[in-house]
Amino acid sequence: MAQVDIEVNGRFYRMLCEDGQESRLRELAAYVDDRLRRLTGGGRSGSEAQMMLMTCLVLADELQDVMAGKGIAPSVDEGAVVGELDRVAKRIEEVAARLERA
Repeated sequence: MAQVDIEVNGRFYRMLCEDGQESRLRELAAYVDDRLRRLTGGGRSGSEAQMMLMTCLVLADELQDVMAGKGIAPSVDEGAVVGELDRVAKRIEEVAARLERA
């Protein structure tokens, strides 16, 4: 496994990925960072967790639109997705709180 340092919303994160996928992970992080900045106007529009969650939801919505346009039915348990997004949002809030205390 490779380690990659990425930046999203002015914060750096160390992520693990499969060997050879480092540049793809950096590209995806840059895309998410760009979408987040465009959605929030480049400023703070709530907690970091809320901004990240909003970005995830917008990206998920766009993905479903693309899949529907290609006739691909999403095989996703929406309740499970909501629960997982909630768990991720709480984890992001915990990490952000720890970083602010440091």
